[in-house]
Amino acid sequence: MAKKKVLIIGAGMAGLISGIQLAKTGNKVTIFERNPRIGKKLLVTGNGRCNLANKNMSSDHYHSESLNLYETIYNQFDLDDTKKLFSEFGIDLIELDEGKLYPMSLQAKSVVLSLLLECERLGVDIVYDTRVQSVEHKDKFKITTEEKVYYGTQLVIATGGKSYSDSGSSGDGYIIAKNFGHSIIDLHQSIVQLKTDGLYNKSLKGVKAHVEGKLLNNSNNKEIIRVENGEVLFTEYGLSGPVILQLSTKVEPLLSQGAKLSISLDFMPNMTVDELDQYLMERLHKLSYRSVQDALNGFVNQRFMVPFLKRSNIKLDQKAGDINKIERQALVNTMKAFEDNITDTYLWNQAQVTKGGVSCLEVNADSLESNIIPNLFFAGEILDIDGDCGGYNLQWAISSGAAVAKHIHNK
Repeated sequence: MAKKKVLIIGAGMAGLISGIQLAKTGNKVTIFERNPRIGKKLLVTGNGRCNLANKNMSSDHYHSESLNLYETIYNQFDLDDTKKLFSEFGIDLIELDEGKLYPMSLQAKSVVLSLLLECERLGVDIVYDTRVQSVEHKDKFKITTEEKVYYGTQLVIATGGKSYSDSGSSGDGYIIAKNFGHSIIDLHQSIVQLKTDGLYNKSLKGVKAHVEGKLLNNSNNKEIIRVENGEVLFTEYGLSGPVILQLSTKVEPLLSQGAKLSISLDFMPNMTVDELDQYLMERLHKLSYRSVQDALNGFVNQRFMVPFLKRSNIKLDQKAGDINKIERQALVNTMKAFEDNITDTYLWNQAQVTKGGVSCLEVNADSLESNIIPNLFFAGEILDIDGDCGGYNLQWAISSGAAVAKHIHNK
């Protein structure tokens, strides 16, 4: 089988896996990276620990406005294949946080180093500090940079999206794809912190809590769009933490359509409304001689005392024994449904993932080859498919990069 000369734009996870897999089978690979090193975005994933994958894989964790290609691609290179491949690099995975898989070192830089060492071993040519100026296609692909012109038989666009723009994800791949005639599904931030109009944002800054969070569409009778359980972090501008990042995957597209959204937090997810009401009744009775604020001490984080009581229209110094049934139930409702309106998503540069991208209807569902330009392939975040928080997006990058490499070699 004739060896190919493959050009890859982008040295993130998708581009590196494509390059490594192609080089393994003897193909000549050149990767173009605009940064002075590979994997800049990888270094910050999973808070620097690199959440590579998740053991709970299913199409429910992936989203697309055009066509969800998750199953056809993942079935070609699944979690077992991923574990085996990274083990070959010296990266064995361990499970933390309910299914999330990390390198045993818990260091993203160890993953990046292993990828680099493998590229060096296989002779993958990485052109650093290089921004592609133009891409042309006739019989072959022609890439022009400031320094040189490169030719290849196949081209893989693995530039990522617009998220974490400081890492080099400037959206150049979308321009190249459009120039080749591809449609770009509207781009939105995903897995991103949320801005809210909460009166207590500044006073609660830095506080964490375990909650059940609901994303509500107030434009549609408070329709529950999504529910997540886990940790929430209060910030001076709004909300962050794993629960918020998961809920955020639905936010910006709805806001752009004019929807009025809010976040409702249940601070007592392990108690029903009736159970909480009964508990508070007994507690306030037992500590009836204290102020209601002091009576809640030891049960509620002290930073939440003022927000809870003020939202329930209860005076801070009111005696616990003087709290009536209506006031107590108001307090229960506040703790079970602490609601803030969403005003916006946070900065593009803080978004972990881009929602939208090259239409999946315009690529071959098995190979990710362009239906418009022969021998043009797409891998990773550049396509209109995004995953939930928890390693799903890196798994998509790995699976799509490997699938592309397989089809290029066999083509």
